[in-house]
Amino acid sequence: MGSLSSLSDTALLTRMPVLVRAERAATAEVVEHLIEIDRRRLFLEQACSSLYAYCIERLGYSEDAAMKRTRVARLADRVPQVLEELRSGTIHLTGLFLLSRHLTEHNAETLLPLCRGKSRRKLERLIASWFPRPDVPPKVQALGNASAGEFGSLFPSGNPSGPTEHFTLPGPGTAAPRPRVEPLSADRFRIEFTASAELHRKLEQAQELLSHSVPSGDLAQLFERALDELIHRELKRRTGAGKPRKRRELSPDSRHIPVEVARQVWKRDGAQCTFVDSEGRRCKERRFLTFEHRLPYALRGLPTADNLCLLCQAHNFHTARQVFGEEFIARKRAARSEPKESASPPKPDSFAKVLFALCNLGFRRKDVTQVLSGLRQNQELQEVEPLLRAALNLLTPANAAVAHA
Repeated sequence: MGSLSSLSDTALLTRMPVLVRAERAATAEVVEHLIEIDRRRLFLEQACSSLYAYCIERLGYSEDAAMKRTRVARLADRVPQVLEELRSGTIHLTGLFLLSRHLTEHNAETLLPLCRGKSRRKLERLIASWFPRPDVPPKVQALGNASAGEFGSLFPSGNPSGPTEHFTLPGPGTAAPRPRVEPLSADRFRIEFTASAELHRKLEQAQELLSHSVPSGDLAQLFERALDELIHRELKRRTGAGKPRKRRELSPDSRHIPVEVARQVWKRDGAQCTFVDSEGRRCKERRFLTFEHRLPYALRGLPTADNLCLLCQAHNFHTARQVFGEEFIARKRAARSEPKESASPPKPDSFAKVLFALCNLGFRRKDVTQVLSGLRQNQELQEVEPLLRAALNLLTPANAAVAHA
């Protein structure tokens, strides 16, 4: 690592494509060797019951890595041209693993060209469109030590159109499954996630409230309706309702971005990070987006459509480093991480209670607010009773002159 730190940025970036090509060639060679080991069943002589076990126990691969290499090796044994795809990098190891259940000598000539250069997610969708699977039935499954009796039924037994609820009870220590989105066909997806008991209760309540319009209690319909409302509300919050508004002059001292400007920038940038590298490749991130000033606000940049763009969080920090330097960013991050001083703040409702009480007694709100503002810094007057006495002393006619002074 010491020698790498002395490399220039250009040299470091130049090395990477060479290393990646070598890595691909090495991976293809590993797979090729595994094919021959599997043919000769040499793993048996290594006290392993399978090629998969050999990869784990003798070669030190993780379960996931062993499964991928084993499956791709057997695929390459059936369809030899996949080795060249792997060696050249046109289809990555994970992609070939996904194809292993579907690729044959008969469809390889058609299917392999369609898979080249695609990410895992795009490959999953392509495979789902070629080899569609049936929809999965909606179900709610209890996890941990909960019993079925602790949960109400999402599908009332009197509703013949809704599937019955299914519960299985994993044993102690069983980890909850991770959220999962899996395409089943070109336009159908299987979605799984773990929900809290509170979300389960809300689902039941939604089914009850929408029992006339969604009599089956279908979970997909409920979630789609809820997401439609959420997306509409969030877009309205970010970009307004689309109705024309009276334009306000932009103040050079304000960070405020007018709604009509935000809507214009969001639409123009396609709700995607706008960072483009030296070769013209644009960042594909669509999450954690922020409206950023091309000419920074600190340098008097105005919140106009021409001066604003969408950047993801990572490229926001990247451009800030370029403008203000690494030391400035480090100071900002350190300031955020420092715990705030734990001063003993006054009870948040004491002044509100006294204000309410004095206004009910007939004192003018303006006078009461002025008096309480002067008393706020007195640490001995944070409780309601002493604060009320002090305020009354200042508000009574004998002390009015003092109060106004």
